[in-house]
Amino acid sequence: MTAPLLSVRNLSAGFVAGGRVLTAVDGVSFAVGAGETLALLGESGCGKSASALALMRLLPPGGRMLGGEVHFAGQELFSLPEAVMRDVRGSGLAMIFQEPATSLNPVLTVGRQIGEALARHVGLSGAAARARAQELLAAVGIADAARRLDEYPFQLSGGMKQRVMIAIALAADPRVLIADEPTTALDVTIQAQILDLLAQLQRERGMGMLLITHDLGVVAKMAHRIGVMYAGELVEVADREEFFTRPQ
Repeated sequence: MTAPLLSVRNLSAGFVAGGRVLTAVDGVSFAVGAGETLALLGESGCGKSASALALMRLLPPGGRMLGGEVHFAGQELFSLPEAVMRDVRGSGLAMIFQEPATSLNPVLTVGRQIGEALARHVGLSGAAARARAQELLAAVGIADAARRLDEYPFQLSGGMKQRVMIAIALAADPRVLIADEPTTALDVTIQAQILDLLAQLQRERGMGMLLITHDLGVVAKMAHRIGVMYAGELVEVADREEFFTRPQ
């Protein structure tokens, strides 16, 4: 068996509240291989998103790392300087956040926001960056991509905003994509389109994917393996077929 792209061991994290730290992620371990989708499944507040933010070292100000290791591409991420970690985010690990309306900058054009990712991780600028941004928008299924580059997020529908988020995440050709509830804010038809798009891009690029969701329908469609979280702990890990036929 080949080594996984991403390996998480005994990850623990919490949040400061009332002068003490409340544990939100309690000793979670999992791995994601190339071309594989691992779904973290669980109810709201069980620690799914906190796990993803912790492994990316993106916990909010009240967040605290309490222990564990994250290995990616031969590096232990928690031991890296922040300057090096910034290079890993985007070019190695990329994340699509839950709500594109709050993740996109409302005062910058779509092209500018994709261009920032290209400049930071690929070293492209000017006409080359614009051409690549247009290619990325076309790749995620946005029609008339050249015109959309000069539009602002408020001019786009919810589904198009989510596609722009995916384009930004894919700008540096990451090896692992973390998708945090990528279809929560979308209607059923657009949700199906976004999931099909993610599956297609994964096949084309051979990416590993960590999919965070509370939706069993999404899990049935997308996941190769499923990890069930409850109260900050990973209580079950199984292949998709085993999960749906013999759940623990």
